[in-house]
Amino acid sequence: MKIREVNENKKQFIALLLLADEQENMIDHYLEKGTMYVLEDGNVKAECVVTDEDNGILEIKNIAVDPQNQGQGYGKALIDFLSSKYADEYSILQVGTGDSPLTVPFYEKCGFVRSHNIPNFFTDNYDHPIYECGVRLIDMVYLQRCL
Repeated sequence: MKIREVNENKKQFIALLLLADEQENMIDHYLEKGTMYVLEDGNVKAECVVTDEDNGILEIKNIAVDPQNQGQGYGKALIDFLSSKYADEYSILQVGTGDSPLTVPFYEKCGFVRSHNIPNFFTDNYDHPIYECGVRLIDMVYLQRCL
């Protein structure tokens, strides 16, 4: 397993990016300013994009694992990589996600705790309703993990 930084042609991973954020123009807001990593294990299994949010906060803007490889520890491996790599530069790793029974428990298993919400984020910023596990996403839930 190898994790590498991607500095150019980040859109080559658009299929994975769209798994975590299904509207491309929303991805465009952070993709170029963010730092992208891909996890390879034979081929690309997962990706993530992180941004510096100031005040010692590093934010995961996008993290996705290829559907055929989910549940095999690749997402957790990326989060552990970020936590280790950035521990000396940042005090908090945070992520914003929908209040979904799929994603929130994953982050909680990775040591994140709920921090705050942004009401109506998904209804205000996306051009269509977004559902995950049958739940309509409305508010953005922020979770944080101390580094």
